[in-house]
Amino acid sequence: MGILGRLAGSPRDRFAKDALRLARRAPGVAEARYDRERFAIVVRRHDAQSPARIYLSNVYSESAGAPRAERRERVERLIRVMAAADASEPWESVRTRLRPVLRPVTFGQVGVAGMVPPVSRPALPYLREFVVVDAPESMAYVVPGRLEAWGVTADEVFDAARANLRPVAQASHEWPEDERRALIRMIDTGDAYFTSLLLAPGWLAGVTARRGAPVVAFAPDSNTLLLCDLVPGALSRIYELVEAEYGEAVRGLSPVGYVAGAGGEVVPYAPAEGDPDHAAARRAEVLLATTEYGAQAQWLSKEYDQAGIDVYVGPLLAVSRAGGPPVTIAAWTDGITSLLPRAQYVSLVAGGRTPSGSGNSPLVPWQAVAEIVDLRPEPLLTPARYRVGGWPPPNVLAALLDRAVS
Repeated sequence: MGILGRLAGSPRDRFAKDALRLARRAPGVAEARYDRERFAIVVRRHDAQSPARIYLSNVYSESAGAPRAERRERVERLIRVMAAADASEPWESVRTRLRPVLRPVTFGQVGVAGMVPPVSRPALPYLREFVVVDAPESMAYVVPGRLEAWGVTADEVFDAARANLRPVAQASHEWPEDERRALIRMIDTGDAYFTSLLLAPGWLAGVTARRGAPVVAFAPDSNTLLLCDLVPGALSRIYELVEAEYGEAVRGLSPVGYVAGAGGEVVPYAPAEGDPDHAAARRAEVLLATTEYGAQAQWLSKEYDQAGIDVYVGPLLAVSRAGGPPVTIAAWTDGITSLLPRAQYVSLVAGGRTPSGSGNSPLVPWQAVAEIVDLRPEPLLTPARYRVGGWPPPNVLAALLDRAVS
């Protein structure tokens, strides 16, 4: 049976069949084939020595439920852009078209085995800063190989991208100001880079200065930026709205609210306990953490299973408390080699029994565990995980139990 015959199966396969047909007709394409395992079309251009993969997951999700004509148009645009991509442009040609973008911390990490992640650096909790080459119909992420070809460092690339963002940030400060309390929704149609404004030094502080009062920024997905006045006790409804949009987004970014810090830097809005907004803000932080650790756990578990590696990749658990925000827990289980996510508490578990002899697993604050046990982050994993195998010696276990909380 030929490949087209094997494609007549699931909706994903039928979608890929249409994409493959369009790819083979695209100008400049010498050959194309479907990589079913990776849900991608492998394309080789006439002038290219190596093929490129066009991953279909995002466009498949984005076009779900759309009319056939719209699905076809989306796929054609993706094929046209990716098949024509030119990775040989010199540095001086692309430098002015670089832009910084915010993406979840697992973006580019929890993909296909063997993929080289794009160049990135930490930006905010569970978010990273990437750089793209902007084009009229697309953006291409900068990968390490391009730095070598350009003969520049990662810092030079990030500096150039942020410099190119500066005019966008300055122009946004010139928009008409509404003196009334308002919720401003900025929707990017593809070339405005609104969520990237959170990476522009001093931008959110400038917005706050113009308003004359603190402003909270939300970025539920990569194309939407929301701005609203920080009115204590009035943000719970906004958090609910943002959480819903974040959960429904194909390319979700963050449900967390961000404000300008004391030095003008962007930081998560973290009201103190007792503040009317504390529970909602903390819930958003936990949601972002569990989502990113969940994506990482799903990917790592699959990779380890295929490689025959016996390591348990534990989830980051969120537990609600009566009258308070949720807390995060990582389970350390006796007799199992695990990769613990960083959490507020570590639960000591031993199959049906607990080291304390009670019916509940002791909860030890993470800081106490880090002080007593030599926890070291597993190399190359973001967000961080810590390898533990079984329980520590009796004296160390006793010290942990002494620091347990109810």
